[in-house]
Amino acid sequence: MSKSKLTLIIDGNWVLMSRLSVLMNKYQDDELGKNLQILILESINKVLNNFPDIDNIVFVSDGGSWRTKIDIPEFFKDDENIDILEYKGQRKLSPDVNWDLVFKYYEDMIELFNNHNITTCRTQDIEGDDWCWYWSNKLNKEGVNTIIWSMDKDLFQLISYNETTGVFNVCWNSKTGLTTNINDSNDDSMAFFFEDVYKQNNSRIMNNVFMKSHNINYIDNPNSIVLDKIIRGDKGDNIYPIVLKRSNNAQSNKVFRVSTKDIDFDLDLNNDQNIKNYIHNLVNSKKYLNKINKSEENIFEHFKYNYKLICLTKNNYPDYILDNMKSYNFIYNQNIRNSIKEILNYLLASKNNNIDILESI
Repeated sequence: MSKSKLTLIIDGNWVLMSRLSVLMNKYQDDELGKNLQILILESINKVLNNFPDIDNIVFVSDGGSWRTKIDIPEFFKDDENIDILEYKGQRKLSPDVNWDLVFKYYEDMIELFNNHNITTCRTQDIEGDDWCWYWSNKLNKEGVNTIIWSMDKDLFQLISYNETTGVFNVCWNSKTGLTTNINDSNDDSMAFFFEDVYKQNNSRIMNNVFMKSHNINYIDNPNSIVLDKIIRGDKGDNIYPIVLKRSNNAQSNKVFRVSTKDIDFDLDLNNDQNIKNYIHNLVNSKKYLNKINKSEENIFEHFKYNYKLICLTKNNYPDYILDNMKSYNFIYNQNIRNSIKEILNYLLASKNNNIDILESI
């Protein structure tokens, strides 16, 4: 049975919002919805043309987040530096957009994908990031290379490369280019000659992806993305730093996050004692000693809480989330380019003829 060699995992909500931002001031209501669908399909088609080896896609969408149900540490409530506790709770939809209409057209487009045997994933409590983890991890284990199409830097923690098989997962977008932990494309012809056929094929695909990327960003340790965010926080996602250091000026009320150079990027996230040792050494170092109003125990608890919010890994997920993910089937659509073109043609016809797309199929 044939299988995909390179699957594009599309962060649907990011694609939706990024394309919407281009159209918002140009169209209103139904015209906006129809042009939004078309622009999304044209964008997907452009990515497929840019990377000829892509032979399948998975389209994932947010359905809320299980993370909002994680118990918040008690000491948070007494921390004067924390005023909003809900994960991503500060994010608001613009009141200038008819969101009911936008999401109606978005859902109609997803239904079109389903009708054309394209894998789509959206269910309650599962974020797009979770789906990106699930599918890249699952497909890589099955020998399928993957590209995650998104601007979300949190997804950089998912980049991977198997040196034995050559199977890879990379992140890509047209603005910043390719992000990978593969140091360079395989230009060693002799090494390529001695690889087995399976790894040769993966190396060829990898090289083609490199050549089609205008910019390549190399991250040696994908866990560095997680560690930086756990320790220093992320205002955009409403994730608070585990430590805030008072200013050296006794008259100042300013506080500062841990400096990047004071993070141990080799820290084992699965070793609690290792984490506790790092925290102990940090708060007792000359730079931080007597400048932190927080116990080591609370800092450790905060570290573990942030880990749950940030780290995309199997042991973080509740069983019901994993079960819901496993209930989705992967469809290998061997005619993916034709399917995307067919959908795009239907959308263009709908716009021109003002007909109901779903009824016409």
